[in-house]
Amino acid sequence: MQNNKKILLIIEFIIIFFITPIVIYLFRRELAFKIVPLVLLMAICCLIYLKKDENFDKKKLFNTKDIKTHLKRIFLSFIIPALLLSAITYFYLNSRFMAFPQERPVLWLVVMFLYPILAAYPQELIFRTFFFHRYKGLFSNTKIMIFVNAVCFGIAHSQYSNPVAPVLSGLGGILFAYRYLKSDSLLVVSLEHALWGNFLFTIGLGWYFYSGAIK
Repeated sequence: MQNNKKILLIIEFIIIFFITPIVIYLFRRELAFKIVPLVLLMAICCLIYLKKDENFDKKKLFNTKDIKTHLKRIFLSFIIPALLLSAITYFYLNSRFMAFPQERPVLWLVVMFLYPILAAYPQELIFRTFFFHRYKGLFSNTKIMIFVNAVCFGIAHSQYSNPVAPVLSGLGGILFAYRYLKSDSLLVVSLEHALWGNFLFTIGLGWYFYSGAIK
């Protein structure tokens, strides 16, 4: 019976984190501006599951323990990669560098406000909190689990039909998975995700995560 449950869990995992992104990719043009509502719907389903699961520690949803220490570490790990990405964007994508806040400042401010709420927190709820709680038993060790989680996060961004989105998302997935496991806090990892997301949209790389750019 135990083996049957594990097999069903593996099938569920494959459907959610591999087959679903493939289907979305195949219908990416039709679903382009429906991605956010779909992510929110899935996040709500994950939240309902977690709320009903007695084995899930509800404190993880808004855990603020040692938050100052975690925020400091987030900032320190952000500085150098952010500078490198800024330099790369400036030299190789100069026409897009800082174009969003300069050309459309009001819309940029709206994105800065809404991205943490409508993108970062829901995505982290699905890909970190739900993922690690529901499927941790499928992995032999933490490093493999983090790697698979990052791959899934990268694949989930393949619908943007460019190599930049899945690659950056995969790398971000490693960082966010590590942060979540260290902090035990959806709030903390969502703040880190929001920081990176807002940064990418600000310097010009957000174009690769924009539904309107899907080909």
